[in-house]
Amino acid sequence: MRETFNESMDPLSKILMLSGAEREARGLVHTPREIFQQPDTWWRSYEKLSQLAPELESFLKRAGVFNDLHARPSVFLIGAGTSDYIGRTVATLLRRIWQCEVCAVPSTDLLTYLDDLVLAGKSYVWVSFSRSGDSSEGVALLESALDRRPEIHHIIVCCNGEGRMARTVSERGNVCQVILDDAVNDRGLAMTSSFSNMVVAGQCLAHLQDLAAYGLTLDTLIVA
Repeated sequence: MRETFNESMDPLSKILMLSGAEREARGLVHTPREIFQQPDTWWRSYEKLSQLAPELESFLKRAGVFNDLHARPSVFLIGAGTSDYIGRTVATLLRRIWQCEVCAVPSTDLLTYLDDLVLAGKSYVWVSFSRSGDSSEGVALLESALDRRPEIHHIIVCCNGEGRMARTVSERGNVCQVILDDAVNDRGLAMTSSFSNMVVAGQCLAHLQDLAAYGLTLDTLIVA
C-alpha cells in the first residue's frame, strides 16, 4: 500500500511515516529516528549530568581544574573519527570557562605520539568521547595511558555502559565515567543523536558550577 502524506509535512516526518518494510528497503531503519529524537534526548542527558554534577565537580577539583590559574592542568578532548569533532566543538567553551589550556586531540595522534604530546612534569585531564566505547584506537590509547601515564585524570563520556572503555576503567580512582542513555547509542551508520548528546555533555561539563543557567539555554534550543 502506498503511503499518503500531507504536503506540508517536512521530509523527515515523511520518512518516519513510511512502513517498517519500506524504511528497511531504503536503508532508513535507524538514522531518521535517531535524528528526530535529538531534542527529547538532550534533556535526558542534561538530567544525567545534573545528577553526576557533585561527583564530577569533586573529581575536577582533585584533578586541579579549580586551582590557581598557574597550577591548572592541560585538558585534552579526545575522540576517534566523528567523536574527535565533539572535542573541537566544545574546546573553546571549556577553555573560556575553565580558564586553562584546552585542546582537541585525535586519539590516533595520541596513540602514535603519546610521549611527544604528553610532557613530563605537567598535569593533564583527558576527556574522552566515544559512542560505543569499543573503537580499537580509543581502547588502545586508554589502556596505554593508564599503564604509562597513571597520573592522568580521565573523564569518559560514552553512550554504551557495556563498552570496553567502560569496563577498562571500572573502579579506578583517577577516572570518572559519564554513561549517557542507551537510546543515543546510535545504531545507524552516522553519528547523530550520539554526537549532539555528547556535545551537550561537554557543555554541561563546562557549566558544572552553574548548570541551572545552562539548562535554561538548552530548554530554549529544545523548544525552538
